[in-house]
Amino acid sequence: MNGSPGKGYISDLSPGPQLPPGFNLRDWRHALRSAIFDNLEERVVRDALRDSQLACFRRGQPLFSSGNRPQDFTLVLQGRIKLFYIDRNGDERGQRFVGPGELLCPLCDPDAAETTCCLAEAAETLQVVLMPADSFLHAVQTHAALAQNLINQLALSLERAGQKAGLCKARSAQVLVASYLLVRLEQKSWCDLRPIGLTAQEIGVARETLSRTLTFFRKKGVIDYQQGHVSALNLASLRELATEL
Repeated sequence: MNGSPGKGYISDLSPGPQLPPGFNLRDWRHALRSAIFDNLEERVVRDALRDSQLACFRRGQPLFSSGNRPQDFTLVLQGRIKLFYIDRNGDERGQRFVGPGELLCPLCDPDAAETTCCLAEAAETLQVVLMPADSFLHAVQTHAALAQNLINQLALSLERAGQKAGLCKARSAQVLVASYLLVRLEQKSWCDLRPIGLTAQEIGVARETLSRTLTFFRKKGVIDYQQGHVSALNLASLRELATEL
């Protein structure tokens, strides 16, 4: 991986007997909140993480570059990964983010690396778990519930990608914001949009536009919005806003 991830402040506490090697209690709790580990026994999670390594990156530090994608599954514990590519004019394109609890899969086809020009960097202070593909996939094959969670998360990622592609021509900020919130709030009743600037960048609107739109939704009684936290008050109305093309 490009850049040298810092590891000095990740595991300051001695791991207990039930924690994976190198994990402290805080790391363990962050991992358990990941969607791929929903409703799994702790022994299954420990099995999935048994050969993993913790790493952290500074804001703007590269994780990988074109043709140098790691052969690990990367699970985000804190912060966000920014994925993008550079077009022929040197402009940044195709930007999206991988956030806490989400999984970034390795590029398993060596030939694809020659045609895939994806870059990744830490959008903010970032903490991740690097899970070697062989051991993680062995755990997936061994535990059916883990496999089901992984399939669900991959399906959700495809749904989000399709939704984003379908909205690429939509000029209404309300549609873009409502669609983003709908995906987040259908998984659980609330979500944290902080840092707002990064969330605005992820949606594809200006920070000020996002703030105005959230305030508008709050006044309409669609959401409750306080200090970056959003909770759903009326999902039916939010769905209507997301389809007003």
